[in-house]
Amino acid sequence: MEAFDQLAELYQGEHSHNPFQAALIERIDSLVPAAAPILDLGCGTGVPTAKIFTGSGHRVVGVDIAEGMLRLAREQVPDAEFVRADVRELPADFGPFGAVTAFFSLLMLSRADIEKTLTRIAGWLEPGGYLGLGMVNLDADSLPIEFLGVPVTVSGYPQDQLAARVTDAGFTVESVETVEFTPAGGPPESQIYLLGRLPG
Repeated sequence: MEAFDQLAELYQGEHSHNPFQAALIERIDSLVPAAAPILDLGCGTGVPTAKIFTGSGHRVVGVDIAEGMLRLAREQVPDAEFVRADVRELPADFGPFGAVTAFFSLLMLSRADIEKTLTRIAGWLEPGGYLGLGMVNLDADSLPIEFLGVPVTVSGYPQDQLAARVTDAGFTVESVETVEFTPAGGPPESQIYLLGRLPG
């Protein structure tokens, strides 16, 4: 979202040191073969996701719509490839990848677009590939809010509904948990972390 062009450094300062996100990234890193490329949707500034994966030798493709985020990502994670694109417009034959991650990027879409995107992610993965998902624990569809001083619309699901949507897209849910995380600038946020896997 273009609103994030002006928020890149502020967003990184508040949201790049989330231990729950780092733990799921490291779990995926341990599960995916070293040669398998990884797609990070809504990659933001590249920290921590692309940085952790490239640090262990993965080829990473990061996609984001905000050029301000991508500028920081290219500086901070020079070994990754970063592409400016809207996730809804990526080609159906993108990939294949060993894992796809989307940390707090899909919540900027409508629920209809989230569900379409989950199905498309399944098409971008190799058989047996992994999905790592971070979402805000929120029961809403395109709810207008203010985030770091910028108006945005967000969508989400409670944990069980999110797991059901991921299952509908063809994944087995390997784990899902709801946690409380307090960004550097507060206030606390209820977040859901889900690991899914394709059959095969």
